[in-house]
Amino acid sequence: MSKKTNRLLALLLCAVMVFSVIALSACSKDEPKETTPVPGSSQGDETQAPDPNADPYPDQDYDGYGFLAYEVAFDLTTYINNFTPNEDAATVIDQAIFTRNAEVEKKLNITISSEAKKASSTTGSAEGYSYLLQLRRSGDAVYDVATLPAYDVAKVAYSDGLYDMNHVSTLDLERSCWDQQAVKDLEIKGMQFFTTGDFNLDCFNATVVITFNKELAKQYSVNDLYQLVDEGKWTMDKWMEYTELVSEDLDGDSFYSNKDLYGALLWDDSIYAAVHSAGEHCAIVNDDGDLELTLGTERVVSVFQDYVDFSKKNCVLRWQQDFDLTTKTRKNNSGSTNGRDMFLNNQGLFLITAISTTTRYFRDMDTDYGILPMFKYDDSQDRYYNNVAPYSSRFMCLPYNQFDAERCGIILRSIGYSSEKYVVNAFYEKTLVSDTVRDEESLPMLQLIRQTRVYDLGYFYQPANINKELIYLFRAENSNWISRYNALEKSAKTILGRFNDAFTKLKDDVWS
Repeated sequence: MSKKTNRLLALLLCAVMVFSVIALSACSKDEPKETTPVPGSSQGDETQAPDPNADPYPDQDYDGYGFLAYEVAFDLTTYINNFTPNEDAATVIDQAIFTRNAEVEKKLNITISSEAKKASSTTGSAEGYSYLLQLRRSGDAVYDVATLPAYDVAKVAYSDGLYDMNHVSTLDLERSCWDQQAVKDLEIKGMQFFTTGDFNLDCFNATVVITFNKELAKQYSVNDLYQLVDEGKWTMDKWMEYTELVSEDLDGDSFYSNKDLYGALLWDDSIYAAVHSAGEHCAIVNDDGDLELTLGTERVVSVFQDYVDFSKKNCVLRWQQDFDLTTKTRKNNSGSTNGRDMFLNNQGLFLITAISTTTRYFRDMDTDYGILPMFKYDDSQDRYYNNVAPYSSRFMCLPYNQFDAERCGIILRSIGYSSEKYVVNAFYEKTLVSDTVRDEESLPMLQLIRQTRVYDLGYFYQPANINKELIYLFRAENSNWISRYNALEKSAKTILGRFNDAFTKLKDDVWS
């Protein structure tokens, strides 16, 4: 038997074990209630409750229909194809997608396949935004569904290149396999042009979390992190308190660089997550269904100032920099890998990063680590808020020209239902299990993070690039956000107004 075959069998066994150990959940809108026998009736003890995990959808026969998905990503070497497994890397996730597809293909008598292209721009790529508009103008129905980066899908939505999913009754968007927060946050004027759910692991991978080094936590008597989260007391103040415990000039040159020890290692984009952690947004959809700029609130100003000022301390390193140890100077470098390298080298108690960093780089780490949600800004909040990073996130949408929108909805809801059974648990397994450590304690944290994600259309639409100014000021160690906001507020609101006009026209002329 070949090594490849042995590996495949091992992974299949691993997948079976995962699905046996982690409880499977059904994709349900209304959970069936257990039937209680009526006293004196003939039901007696023979009455059985409906199986809550039973498939709620009837089988269909689509006579071998070829369901085709179109996938666009900025990096085809790291993305997770939502609709077909990667045949060259038989991971536990690939096996879960394979199992899911086999189930759906048999149930509906279809075949599922996909095409993938690399996006070339973050301002509306030719492969995503332009191509879907080209299909719209041509009238050609080529793909049933597409998955595009956030910057692409947001732009093509107001440009009339997508099908309103609220006009597809068979999608059943109220079911739990669709991320209900995304359904809420991404709907504009009653139209749902893109969303996400349990089939889409890239959105989960793009969620910003706090990882922590368990050995350093033990060394500095930081032993209550999971408990704090469970009790709702994991706040920015607590994170700062523990971060300040750890700071050491390891090389003794009196210049804090990537050679030293820190309480916290910060990603530039973590400033977005800090704003979201306070329950604030770049923009929201207001009660009138319009995009409304919300970066000028007192709470945004406060959390921005606290986070940026704290980042100047020696216990914190904004790691996307190059360090010249001779001249003792720093230079911004967005491509730096200092954060992950230093965390792997036990040089940081906390690292704020996307989940994808842990799944890609920390699985071979000898030191045990854990995963936490972003902290609350203060303990008055009733929940945690976990930012989905715009650059790495991708969303499902329907190209405007459809072969049969209702059939597409039936297929997608079946994919969502089976994804909730197989794919989500495989993702947990891949995230929590390394070659040396199984971090079962972080499983409830990942489940909490999954339930508290935030989707911010302001970050996706980038009006007047006002969102990027958060990062620019963070890099400059300038905590005076309100001054920069005031300078850009008028132009940002004007641009959002144009988007709102475009969506109003779509609502009146196309989707009324």
